[in-house]
Amino acid sequence: MPVIILAALLLAAQLAALVAAACAGRAKLRKLLSETRNTTSPLPALPGGDLSEVDRSILVFLMERRGMAYQSEIARELRLPKSTVHKALRRLSEAGYVEIKKDGRLNIVMLRQSAILRASAA
Repeated sequence: MPVIILAALLLAAQLAALVAAACAGRAKLRKLLSETRNTTSPLPALPGGDLSEVDRSILVFLMERRGMAYQSEIARELRLPKSTVHKALRRLSEAGYVEIKKDGRLNIVMLRQSAILRASAA
C-alpha cells in the first residue's frame, strides 16, 4: 500500500513539473512578444517572386501572430510536416526574413523588421 501511495505522489509531482514548464515557456513567449512587437501594425503585401507557397504561408502566419511563434506551432497550425517547416525556415533565415532563436529544445521564430519593411515596399 505505501508503494502505491509513493508512486502516485511521484506521478503527481512529475505532472506538476510538466505543467509548470509549459506555463513558463508561454510566459517567456508572451514577454518577448510584448517587448519586441507593436500590436497595431497591419499586414503588408508580400513579395511574390522569390518565395514558395510554403514560405509565403509561414510569413503570413508570423505576421498574424505579431511576428513571433514557436516552430512547432507553425507546423501544427499550418498542418505542415516538421521537416518542411524546418527547411522553409532555413531558407527564410538565409534570405533575411526571419530569425530563429533556440529556447531549450524549442525554436522561437521571429520576423525581422527589415523583412516587414522590404515586404511593404514591394
